[in-house]
Amino acid sequence: MPQMSLTDQLYTGITLTRPLLRHITARVERDLAGTGVSVGQRALLEALLHLEQATAPMITEHLDVTRQFVGREIKTLLQQGMVETVENPRHRASNFYRLSDEARAIIAAIRTREMREIAEFAKGFTEAEIRGFYKILSTLTAEFSKPSP
Repeated sequence: MPQMSLTDQLYTGITLTRPLLRHITARVERDLAGTGVSVGQRALLEALLHLEQATAPMITEHLDVTRQFVGREIKTLLQQGMVETVENPRHRASNFYRLSDEARAIIAAIRTREMREIAEFAKGFTEAEIRGFYKILSTLTAEFSKPSP
């Protein structure tokens, strides 16, 4: 096979993101078995772990997902007692949400296991490779989130 140019390698790498995302989602789903948490709920729990408390629009922006997705998942998490509402003194109609103690323990355990696995996986790469990976993915995300010219 002939040597690919850097542009061709980057393009091929970009095309691999679709199957990569499918495989990551499937793996996360398998790893969540028995926790009572779905992949979507996991994302919201992790966002609230990071944000501590947030409105639905804040979570939507943080995760870069639709308002409908956040609304649907928040409703389910509230029904399960995983998320609590906190009055928002600035907007009566827009509550803050925060993790329940149970949800905080669940997402902390999930994150601990995931980070242990990622740390092991990271041993196969140099610091420069990981920094390069992060830089390229961050830049691609920013570039592809821009409106088309």
